[in-house]
Amino acid sequence: MGVNDPFSHFPLKLTVEAESVSRVYVRESGCFAIHGPVPSALTTAVLYSFDDPVIHVCKGTVSLVSDLSSDFTLTPVYRLEPNGPHGVPSGHVFIRFRSQVPAEERRQELNACGFFIRESLSYAPQAAWLQSMDGNIATALHGFAKLRELNDVVLVEPQMLMRRMKRASDESPTDSST
Repeated sequence: MGVNDPFSHFPLKLTVEAESVSRVYVRESGCFAIHGPVPSALTTAVLYSFDDPVIHVCKGTVSLVSDLSSDFTLTPVYRLEPNGPHGVPSGHVFIRFRSQVPAEERRQELNACGFFIRESLSYAPQAAWLQSMDGNIATALHGFAKLRELNDVVLVEPQMLMRRMKRASDESPTDSST
């Protein structure tokens, strides 16, 4: 990406690796995501939307929004390789430790990595949803690799919101997150 890359503070590639998981997300050119209400000037650029949280995936370049107010957050859109669906980063990161290691007991180490526990999972105490201390999506995407270096970690993965594709017999795609 060039010097004029509006998303230069976001990683070009995200790699998730665990025992049985290997995923690579690559920044997609030609589209971007608006987190929050879409400005009326961009409604024709919207490819699809998510309701919770409100995010709109738009075709085109970020230059489309340069003259608009900045009451929203912009992020790049990633593609799951090879030739997979688009993924929009939410800023949340999922972490899972070995089964006998509760995530809550690792709170200080998570904080030292720049994250806090956003949501503990009562049904899986070894796992939690994290968020970067500053709440910045780019910070979370850059920092999730540091979490992998902690002892007893089994999986660390950024949350990527993706469209749920219905089967051919269904009418249209809906929104979902992974």
